[in-house]
Amino acid sequence: MPTVFFAASRDELALVAAGSVSGLGTAEDLEGLDTVPAGDLDPAQLIDLDMLVTGHDPAEVRDAVLTPAHEEEDTNTVLLPVRSALGSRLAHLSDHDIDALAENWSLATGAPDAGWDAYRCGQLIRSLSLLALLAQADDRDLYVRFDS
Repeated sequence: MPTVFFAASRDELALVAAGSVSGLGTAEDLEGLDTVPAGDLDPAQLIDLDMLVTGHDPAEVRDAVLTPAHEEEDTNTVLLPVRSALGSRLAHLSDHDIDALAENWSLATGAPDAGWDAYRCGQLIRSLSLLALLAQADDRDLYVRFDS
């Protein structure tokens, strides 16, 4: 399963984690939740995006982003929280902000080589901005699911 961002309450996160533990590893684990597929996005790219959007210290971002909300040794699935600072800022980006961020993110280390051009980055940022708005409205947090 490709990388997927999703909005969930703590209870919903526990259900997603339980599905991951059972080895389902499918979209069924996220059924009923608001999601944004992110293809082959990797944790390093999420760190780059967080630093670009929030302007926070790289070490602070790296430590927070790479602390799993849930990790199971028997599976290859990791659920990471999206920092609230990133989610909050994503929810309030203008179209101009998104375009500028997309251009900068696409130039981040390794992004162009991985097929992440400004258009693709912009599409994901727009989708994440909408997901962040939905999460705020429903009092949910943002998470990302990586499968290795």
